[in-house]
Amino acid sequence: MFSNRMFERGKRYYRKGAVERVVFDELLKSWSGSVLGSEMYHVFIQKHEDDTFEKNCSCPAYDTFGECKHIVAVMFKIASREAVDKGQLFDEFLEKRKQNDMPTRKVNNEPKPTEDFSARIINLFMETNSADSTLHKEPLQTEYILKIEHQLFKGLLLSVEMKTGVNRTYVVKNLKKFLKSVDEQSEHFFTPKFSYDPKLHMFKEEDQRVMQILLDIYRSDAFYENQWQPTTNQKGLTIPPYFAKQLLTALSERGCTFEDVTGNFQEIHFLEDALPFDFSLHESNQGYELGFDAMDHFHYFKNYDIIQEGQYFYHLNANQREIMNNIYGFMVRNPKSSIPIKQHQMDAFVSNVVPSLKKIGDVNLSESVSDAMINPSLQATMHLDQDEERLTANVHYLYDDIEIDPMQPDGAYKQDSSKILIRDTEKEQRVMNVIEEAGFKFNGQELYLDDEEDTFTFLYYLLPQLEEDVAIYLTNAVKNLLVDEIESPTVHVDLDSNGDFLEIDFDLGDIDQSEISQLIQSVVEKKRYYRLPNGRFVPLDEDSFAQISTVFDEMRLNPDDLKDGKIHVPAYRGLQMDEAMSQHFRKNYNQAFQQLIEDIKNPETFDVPLPDGIHADLRQYQIFGFQWLKSLSRYRFGGILADDMGLGKTLQTIAYLLSEKENNPEQDQPALVVSPASLVYNWESEFEKFAPSMKVCVIHGSIGEREMLFKYAHEYDVLITSYPLVRQDLEQYRERRFSTLILDEAQAIKNHLTKQAQAIRAIRAGRRFALSGTPIENSLDELWSLFDVIMPGFFPSKKAFRELPQEQISRMSRPFILRRIKQDVLTELPDKIEMVNHSELTKDQKQLYLGYLEKIQGEAANAISNEGFQKSRMKILAGLTRLRQLCCHPSLFIEGYEGESGKLNQLLEMVETARQNGQRILIFSQFSSMLKIIREEMNAMGEDVFYLDGQTPSKHRVDMVNRFNDGEKNIFLISLKAGGTGLNLTGADTVILYDLWWNPAVEEQATGRAHRMGQKKVVQVYRLITKGTIEEKIHALQQRKKELIENVIQPGETNFTSLSENEIRELLNV
Repeated sequence: MFSNRMFERGKRYYRKGAVERVVFDELLKSWSGSVLGSEMYHVFIQKHEDDTFEKNCSCPAYDTFGECKHIVAVMFKIASREAVDKGQLFDEFLEKRKQNDMPTRKVNNEPKPTEDFSARIINLFMETNSADSTLHKEPLQTEYILKIEHQLFKGLLLSVEMKTGVNRTYVVKNLKKFLKSVDEQSEHFFTPKFSYDPKLHMFKEEDQRVMQILLDIYRSDAFYENQWQPTTNQKGLTIPPYFAKQLLTALSERGCTFEDVTGNFQEIHFLEDALPFDFSLHESNQGYELGFDAMDHFHYFKNYDIIQEGQYFYHLNANQREIMNNIYGFMVRNPKSSIPIKQHQMDAFVSNVVPSLKKIGDVNLSESVSDAMINPSLQATMHLDQDEERLTANVHYLYDDIEIDPMQPDGAYKQDSSKILIRDTEKEQRVMNVIEEAGFKFNGQELYLDDEEDTFTFLYYLLPQLEEDVAIYLTNAVKNLLVDEIESPTVHVDLDSNGDFLEIDFDLGDIDQSEISQLIQSVVEKKRYYRLPNGRFVPLDEDSFAQISTVFDEMRLNPDDLKDGKIHVPAYRGLQMDEAMSQHFRKNYNQAFQQLIEDIKNPETFDVPLPDGIHADLRQYQIFGFQWLKSLSRYRFGGILADDMGLGKTLQTIAYLLSEKENNPEQDQPALVVSPASLVYNWESEFEKFAPSMKVCVIHGSIGEREMLFKYAHEYDVLITSYPLVRQDLEQYRERRFSTLILDEAQAIKNHLTKQAQAIRAIRAGRRFALSGTPIENSLDELWSLFDVIMPGFFPSKKAFRELPQEQISRMSRPFILRRIKQDVLTELPDKIEMVNHSELTKDQKQLYLGYLEKIQGEAANAISNEGFQKSRMKILAGLTRLRQLCCHPSLFIEGYEGESGKLNQLLEMVETARQNGQRILIFSQFSSMLKIIREEMNAMGEDVFYLDGQTPSKHRVDMVNRFNDGEKNIFLISLKAGGTGLNLTGADTVILYDLWWNPAVEEQATGRAHRMGQKKVVQVYRLITKGTIEEKIHALQQRKKELIENVIQPGETNFTSLSENEIRELLNV
């Protein structure tokens, strides 16, 4: 459950007393504890209804590792409790404590070592339930006393004291220590006649709520390091503000005695309704007078929002608290308990003060005061005018026939002095708040705004707030500052005749076209308004203008891109712009742009037939891929075909290139295919198979050989080369222009800083496509690098690209990436996909192969001539095996060979790509020595593999098969002789036949290890064939015969009689 290191550290924390408290919550069935480390950490353990348990700690270590020393320490604290003998605790902890010489009590029903944390902790709660049993416990008699105390800097506070006992009550001399004992369920000594024992005593039900609140105060105060508790009064517990309301409510319901400052005791009452104040407003000799109760018998506890009078405690709401804070001090300091009010102050006093007083008590008005009061409704008016560059305002308040100018002292109004006007101060204040917020200035005669920004803000945002309270009158000059409702803008988009650029302009209704450029510039610059030459303000935060800003942001445009009210952007921005346009735009696209949107969004509707010369039946998803390539090509866009490995990216690309040739027979620029060196000849083979009418040239060989090929490059439809050779022949490529550039396994240029990527970028081509099952392997920077080649300028600089939201990158790139995984097209796929991958001999390999081939040819011809075919058969077949081994790796029989193998290099690249795609692989070879070489290379790549050959014991075979099928390791190396039959390896979805066998049935048996009952994935089978060698001839012969042939294998392994003399002569050209 915990590492040994974590266990030991937790034990040390427990021993040094770092666990300050542990509390069991019966309702939540949880333990909570506090552990003092570098700071106070809180541990929580809870039992759920399904008998599972949750543990947590507030420390950083738990967030990182899921375990910590604080949880261990709390569990030790639980295990050390006295109740241990009443139930079973954590057996793991007790056992470890025993091993570490920690004394513990013996426990019964010890769970099995295999039981999990939940099973062990269930018993822990069983113990708690047992310990908390109320059977045979005596109820305690309890009394509570509430007292007033004064604390320096904290002011007036309340504290609570207790008495408790069984037959009589005893004073709790140290309430904090007593609560600590209650909290920890430990004994507490009172007198020799009485001690509190949680096993013997219990609080009555009527005391439960009060005691729970007191315990919460104790725990909170312990956590906050005695913030509220003075050290002098040990009998009492000061009530913190947070707990005051709930504790006084509970004490009032339970019954509690209040000891006042005179020593009198009364039963407390806690009230939340009316407050105890009485006010009177009446005439006096000087005018009027406000009378109120003497304040000497009231206490205002500001910390608690409580007023106390005798045994009554009144709780204040927020409004009452604000009023009390304003007047309490003045009332206390006024010995006459009255306030004189002059005649001219009476309106303001009645309008402002009296409504507040009514919220904290009763206000009694004398009959003369009541008769003098009038309360008409308020009619507020505002007149706005434009004076040169100033907006002026005149505000008046009308109460029937009484007119008030709020900007003059005392309102400057006259009325019958015998009347008291009750003004609508709330409404008046709302009006003045808006005027102040607007920034109006006052020159003694009028209010005015002389700042253009302030004027706009007031007219468009603040003035509407006044309409409910104020009658507003505008002169024509002010009306001319406001525009009528603005129509949603119309965006016009035209695709130019060359299909390269979009021309965008906006129509804003009544706004003159000559103003649109500057207006849009203001929008882009995030200004709040634009002012027309006629002085009108155009607010720019309307949804329609916000959308213009969104379009500019999305497409990374700036005001400088506006030329004569128009914007010109590359055509590939079209879909991005169309998506950025919302319903707030009315769109007006020319036909060419509409067609572009339709073609790119729905390539399946793009009316283009498959090329006549394609020698393959494309599946529906492959036809879609072909249409997608063609639709992008039509507009000279680039793209990334990112289909899963094995879905036919090569075939879709060949169909596209053939279609381009058939549609443009006069095209004099060849296409260029760049791939890893191991796949160059695979491309050539696929062209020969699927598009034999296309003239294909592989650029390879020495520098001189490649230069000769370049001289005739214009005669070919397609050139194929490798990434390393592009870098070496860069000057040759700079001189040429290609119709299309195809980048296979394009992740090879994912780092734009490499010379290889820079060389690829230097190639000039009308259209560029990348093929990659893994366009993003580690970071989005790789996607930027690919687009920097296929559509330069599509993304901003790499620095700016990294700041783009991922959603925006997705929106921008989505139309130009086509990604299908096998699960998407499973219904179209066969159960098994078989492919042939060609490789080329390395230079060293080729020298050895040609030399040995010449030797075998001579020996075979002489042997047949001198001894006859039958007597020469074994010797000739042994030579054929050597040729096959040279294709696999010369070191299979040439000692000291230090060169490379083209086929092995190809295999390693295939494995790396397959693993990036999450595929699991079986690799078969007839030669166990070859499998050992492969194993070494896999280990060097960091791939741990299973290995099975004739020396593997049967028991280990079964174990490895089960482990592989369960997901352990991802590569299985198998020799044909040992594992060609009897193995069920449905955990794999990829089979690589490293070398060929004569007998196709043997190959079927090998692929059948993965392609069998229980397989839920499509199985891909790859045959690796070395170009220009005996392997090609073996494969061709296999395809012709389709019968059991098993002759060119290790001597003595099988019968060779079925290989005829003519077939051997064909293989060796003798």
